[in-house]
Amino acid sequence: FFEMRGLKKWREASHAVINLLTFLLVVTGFVYTFFFRTGAGLEGYVDALYFTVATVTTTGFGDIVLPGIAGKLTAIVTMIIGISLFVRLAQALFRPNKVFFPCPQCGLQRHEADAVHCKACGHLLNIPDEGD
Repeated sequence: FFEMRGLKKWREASHAVINLLTFLLVVTGFVYTFFFRTGAGLEGYVDALYFTVATVTTTGFGDIVLPGIAGKLTAIVTMIIGISLFVRLAQALFRPNKVFFPCPQCGLQRHEADAVHCKACGHLLNIPDEGD
């Protein structure tokens, strides 16, 4: 898809955004299903989304807290995975772009745009330029 539209350089960033949004929606659904529908003073899908975003971003206002040990463990796992997804998104946005070109010898997929040899095995690469 990205190759056809000329969006190759946004491939990793868009994958990172999709992963983060998917994680937010899945965790929000989990939190809503297992904590908000039990009548523990928590209500609504929007409140579950608010809790998830506040937890993932480690803002943690404290106005919504999941009850019990299961709630604390859910918050801990959400924070750890959420932070790692944010770091992955930042890496995709700010590190130099690499080209996707599989090495015929070792199979390494990503190389520097001006690479002549594979970084992993040293095999001679013939990476086509944009103009080729």
